[in-house]
Amino acid sequence: MRTMQNSDGFGVKRGALVAEEEDICRAFPQKPADCNKGDFGRVAVIAGRGTFGAPILSARAALATGAGYTELLLPEGTGDAARLALSASMPACVIREYGCGFTAAQSIAYGMGAGVGEAQYAFLCALLREFRGTLLLDADALNTLARFGKEVLKEAACKLILTPHPLEFSRLAGISLQAVLGDLAGCAAEFSAAYGAVVVLKNFRSVIADGAFLAVNPTGSPVLARGGSGDVLSGIIAGLAARIPPRDAAVCGSYLLGRAGELAEARGGAYAPDAQDVIEALKAVVADFSR
Repeated sequence: MRTMQNSDGFGVKRGALVAEEEDICRAFPQKPADCNKGDFGRVAVIAGRGTFGAPILSARAALATGAGYTELLLPEGTGDAARLALSASMPACVIREYGCGFTAAQSIAYGMGAGVGEAQYAFLCALLREFRGTLLLDADALNTLARFGKEVLKEAACKLILTPHPLEFSRLAGISLQAVLGDLAGCAAEFSAAYGAVVVLKNFRSVIADGAFLAVNPTGSPVLARGGSGDVLSGIIAGLAARIPPRDAAVCGSYLLGRAGELAEARGGAYAPDAQDVIEALKAVVADFSR
């Protein structure tokens, strides 16, 4: 990594670290000939009772990062028809319902399309209390914490990665959006230190904070300024976090999403590509880094 020498004008001041290609390559070492899927981590994406579209994007992105075993866990009572349809569209992903003691994954992603309510908060509290791997919280998980209480984060038995965009962070931290946008790095670093989590504060130049560590992601594209991009990022980071440390997964995942957005723009322009196009571009980006 190199050190940023000047402010970039997007709420990030000089002195932060900037990821470079060699940092990303380390996340994709050459596979030994005798490897098996258990060597590359097990990731679970948990769908709530909101919309399935968002967690499906996350699961597809996790698959694209090379996770050895990927599960999409659906709420109880989802129905056989839905599971069969999803299994047909993602044959490499295990699709099943979840209950207590639902997964042996090294990493879990939760919140995408989950909805916000007391039931979600109770589930989230149980997840924080019982899970021992790396838990990534995004979207409605963050909004649920903002509404019902974020202090539970301090009691987590698991490692935490939080991936808010500025408005979600504003709600979660209880500060104005203008304050967040004016000091992305400071806000992320302060929250990370207070709650013991890796914070990926998403913006044109996303910031990754972990205690005293602060990095800025140098990649990105206007293609990513549309719904679904955050869901893809959640899946990428969760897929990586199943086999590498949370901070490294956050840095590498942010870089890979940005590169995938750049490639999707090169292929289809700034307006047309959607989140699935970004996932297809991600596969090519990962291929380049894993050669």
